[in-house]
Order: sequence, then C-alpha cells, then structure tokens
Amino acid sequence: MLSQPRARSIDLDNPFAPLTGLCELVLVRHGEQKLTKGLSVGETVDPPLSELGERQVRAVATRLATARVDAVYSSPLRRALRTGTAIAERHALTPVVRQGLTEYEPWQRFPEDRSPFEVLPHDEIATIFRDHIRTRRYDAFPYAEDADAFRSRVLGEIASIVDSHLGERVVVTCHGGVINAVLADALGSGLDMPVRVHHTSLSVVRGADSRRAVQSINDFSHVLDFQTHVEAMNQ
Repeated sequence: MLSQPRARSIDLDNPFAPLTGLCELVLVRHGEQKLTKGLSVGETVDPPLSELGERQVRAVATRLATARVDAVYSSPLRRALRTGTAIAERHALTPVVRQGLTEYEPWQRFPEDRSPFEVLPHDEIATIFRDHIRTRRYDAFPYAEDADAFRSRVLGEIASIVDSHLGERVVVTCHGGVINAVLADALGSGLDMPVRVHHTSLSVVRGADSRRAVQSINDFSHVLDFQTHVEAMNQ
C-alpha cells in the first residue's frame, strides 16, 4: 500500500471528510444467537444464529450493500462469521478471520460442561448480572477471563486493521464486548460496557495511528420493520 499523508484530527471527527490517511471502521455486532439456560458454558461460547438472527443478518447485509466496503474482518465465532460472510458476499469479498476479535468470556473459568443456571444458586446469578448491569464492568463476573488482557487483545487487533487499511472503509463483524472495548477506548471511558449494542447494529469509528473518533453508535434502524423486543437471554 502506498504511504498516505497523515490525517488531520479534525477529519477523524468529520463524517464528510475523505478517508485520505485514515481508516473508517464499521463495527457490526453479530445477529441474535440461539441461547437457553440449559446450555453448558462450553456450548454458549459459539452458538449458531437464531431464526431472528438470520433475518437481522439479511437486513444489515442489505443495508450495507450499496455502501463502499473495501474489506471485511470477522471474529472466528459462528454468529459473527455468518454475519460477516453475508455482508462480504454483497461486495464480492471474503471475510478475513482474526482470533483477536473473539468475544469476552465471562464464564471462562467455570466448568465448561456445566450451566451456571444449574449449578449456582439463583440469588447468586441474579446478583452477578445485576451488578454487571449496574456497574457496566466485568468485575461482577467471578469466573471471567482477565478484562485487561481482553481489552489489550481487541485494541491491538483493531490497531492492526486500521494501520493496514488507511484510506479505506472496513466492516468488522464481532461482538458486543469487542465493540464496547473499541468505543470505551475512543471515548476515554473506564467502563467495560458503556453501551449495550443491539444485534447487527452499526457503530462507526474513524482511526489513524493511535487516534480514534466515534462517528455513530448502535444504529439498528434496519431491524425495526420486523423486531419489536429483545429476548431475555439475548441482551
């Protein structure tokens, strides 16, 4: 790739500025997945999309079909890769899979063949999720992977994508935790989950070197014609 002039910081904030010297990231959360309380921890790591999830994916692929998309990157997990593949096909592209875009695992150190809902007391689980929703931090999960290591992994992967695609618009299909890591970094937030991004929502961030500017967050208008609520297991 030819070297490009350094992007002005003002252009990172300007949605109408050309992409010269910067990369525009369209962060897309995957479609809704199939989840039930009876699934083991291992089964919840990589579930397939639900019927609604497939419909959401078709909607976001249609929405982005007429947009400029120069590359598509995806988490290796099925729900994200299915989403990325549907978008990429509209542009004659193939998603580039990156392990660094894998979702945060709040139950990583819990026995993978057991469900927390079957092992832990109801009050304990309720407290865990209530504290997470209240604090918007991962500290509430006693069996979780290291939050700092997760954040470092994600931001390193995003930095690599930005550096490789200056002057281009890149779709990244991934997960709520991944998107929030990017948003929190760009916004200077100390929260792990500053925003609960909806399935197949679009969040746009412009980047150049170590600078990031948020253009939009959690745009899910493309599902409003057919979706009216969110299932409890699919927040």
